[in-house]
Amino acid sequence: MRTPIIAVAGLSLALLTGCSGSPEAEEAPKVVSLQAPSASAAPKAPAAPVIRPDTTALEVRQMQQPWMKCLRENDVPIKTREGLLDIDARGSGKLNGRIMATSDQKVVKACGKLMPVYAPELDEDKNPYWADDNDNYHECLVEAGVPLVKKDGKWWPGPGWGEMEPNEPLELSCQAKAFDGKKG
Repeated sequence: MRTPIIAVAGLSLALLTGCSGSPEAEEAPKVVSLQAPSASAAPKAPAAPVIRPDTTALEVRQMQQPWMKCLRENDVPIKTREGLLDIDARGSGKLNGRIMATSDQKVVKACGKLMPVYAPELDEDKNPYWADDNDNYHECLVEAGVPLVKKDGKWWPGPGWGEMEPNEPLELSCQAKAFDGKKG
């Protein structure tokens, strides 16, 4: 009984060693590597910058610069304001830069991918709790002393509005707190 077991073990060992090649002949396993991109990978177009709840007005204007440059290269009226490019909205119809930037299909196709987009929590179409978050935002401003009143479900400037100084830190704080994409 011992002989057949030794014979089977010896035969198995011979088959296993016969099937394996020398270490030099073995190929490296074909696995995906995170270190080296494939040569056939197409370069990705830059993604549009995202406007977050805590993004300042200056940061938004800075995010818009690649879009503005593209618009200017596509004959949309652009002006320089405080050292940054901005759409020139003077004129009417097809001569108004704001209208051209979003309705001229040639311009939209060439430049639309560079236009900053709202983060999902700020996007009324993507945030199912946007109305609730918007109310929370305005209530936060009112609690901080901003004269706003709610009439017929909409927020309006209240008495003393014209005397208010802009307060971007307060607005951003309330916006970041309110627009969390959650109900309540």
